[in-house]
Amino acid sequence: MTTAVLWCTLLASLHGCGTAGRGATAEADTMRIHFERSGGFAGITLSVTIETDTLPPGDAEELQRLVERAGFFDLPATIADTTPVADQFVYRVTVEADARSHTVETSEGAAPSTLRPLLDWLNRATRRARR
Repeated sequence: MTTAVLWCTLLASLHGCGTAGRGATAEADTMRIHFERSGGFAGITLSVTIETDTLPPGDAEELQRLVERAGFFDLPATIADTTPVADQFVYRVTVEADARSHTVETSEGAAPSTLRPLLDWLNRATRRARR
């Protein structure tokens, strides 16, 4: 079972994901996001891959807005802390859309304010996918 199918299955009970959600965005607007969170006190790594064409339309639109508002494709590949802090989370996000792919790696403390809403959304999605 692919991650996208697993994700859709997990969301189906909450949002009615299925074939109705698949046609919600144009093929060119389909976005794939791989999110990984590591570190923290326990040092556990969590990850999820999300394809917007498997999400309910409202969720797909919100996720696309968060990527745009973050200016994701204009962010540097690495956003480092000026003063490292023990036990904070490290995030690695890869977004593939419109024949572009960009990866950003940052820590919890170094993440710019424009990126934090996207990280929050992806953290929640990762927790939901683990249930």
